[in-house]
Amino acid sequence: MNTTAKASDLCLLGGRIIDGTGAEPVEHGFVHVRDGRIQATGKMAEFRPTDAADAVRIDLDGRCVLPGLIDCHAHLVYSGFTTLDALDRCPLEMSTVNAVLNARKVLDAGYTTIRDVGTVGNVAVIVRDCVNRGMIPGPRIVASGQILCPTGGMVDNLPPHWSSETGLGAIVDGPDEIRKTIRRQIKNGVDNIKLGASGVEVGPYAYTWMTTFCEEEIHVAVEEAHRWGRTVAVHAQSYDAVKFALRAGADTIEHGTRMDDEAIDLFRRSSSFLVPTLCTLFSVRELGEKLNLAAKQREEMAINEPLWLESLKRARDAGIPIAAGGDLGNRIPHGKNARELEYLVRAGLTPLEAIKAASGDAARALKRDADLGTIAPGKFADLAVFDCDPLSDISLLQDSDRVHLVVKGGLPVAGRMRGEYFPSDPQ
Repeated sequence: MNTTAKASDLCLLGGRIIDGTGAEPVEHGFVHVRDGRIQATGKMAEFRPTDAADAVRIDLDGRCVLPGLIDCHAHLVYSGFTTLDALDRCPLEMSTVNAVLNARKVLDAGYTTIRDVGTVGNVAVIVRDCVNRGMIPGPRIVASGQILCPTGGMVDNLPPHWSSETGLGAIVDGPDEIRKTIRRQIKNGVDNIKLGASGVEVGPYAYTWMTTFCEEEIHVAVEEAHRWGRTVAVHAQSYDAVKFALRAGADTIEHGTRMDDEAIDLFRRSSSFLVPTLCTLFSVRELGEKLNLAAKQREEMAINEPLWLESLKRARDAGIPIAAGGDLGNRIPHGKNARELEYLVRAGLTPLEAIKAASGDAARALKRDADLGTIAPGKFADLAVFDCDPLSDISLLQDSDRVHLVVKGGLPVAGRMRGEYFPSDPQ
């Protein structure tokens, strides 16, 4: 192995390539990276050594190469809080530190891109910019600001006599407040607008089956965000919240807990993606008693479980595109993002479909598929090498000891073997 070449000019040889498109793996394949992008990929029989004479060559000995994984529903400020008001009570400065630490955990797990769909203050934007400037390690971040919700809605968690301008929720009522807040967030540098259109099981006022924004408010929000070139993710756990968001043209539906025939038909005729966030459901169901979660939260999730799984099954059967997002950090820690893929497989997706949901389809959901999501010439060289066969056991992607090497933009950034392959590369 030539270790004198630039780390951004490298060849991964003899790997099992799962390219993120849903295609069957390429056995004994290669990926050639140059100047941060994928130069070529294919079977080893097609590899031309003369085209990579100066590249760092790494023999993978059959290990699995995936696109750098993508989590479409992240909150980097989540750090073990059992209630949302506990998050709001956390000092903004500490929330920023938590987000920085969690960004590194996500990268170490083989996730090279996340979409942060709700933060306190403007933390996600700041962490995104620090990562982009090389100041801190982390994945590519598609950043949102505070979650927009109405009075008493999803993230209106504080008692009536309190107020907060930096908490997780930006409380807005009516079209004018919505437009002004979206414009302020755009001025602050967000990539995405997040709406809380229904209640949430952890919230004190509204239940998940309640629709908290009217259709006009959601339409105004989507129209305003799209006019400024931003995407929109809508927290939608009620029947009407899903339908209102789809009719408004939202880019992604988060959770999709309740979907009837009309919703499925609207989805089928839209360009929206479903982000099911099964970790949200199962982490409460499996850990609720151990973590002493609130009775409302546990009781609602018991009601929601069959509805949620049925909605996902109907969406998959209808061919609705699914993007993976874990909603981690409060019950399942950051760095275990691939738990979502395990739950998706448990719910009926094949392992190959689950990987596509966290790569090719996730990139499409974020409108980043021109550069991310698949292993193909011209794409950014975001790659994750795992010492396992995820098609036989998808849960192995959660094992940190199986993360062999993580490459972001052609550079080695994480993985158990990073130091061995690149001993002079700063950690």
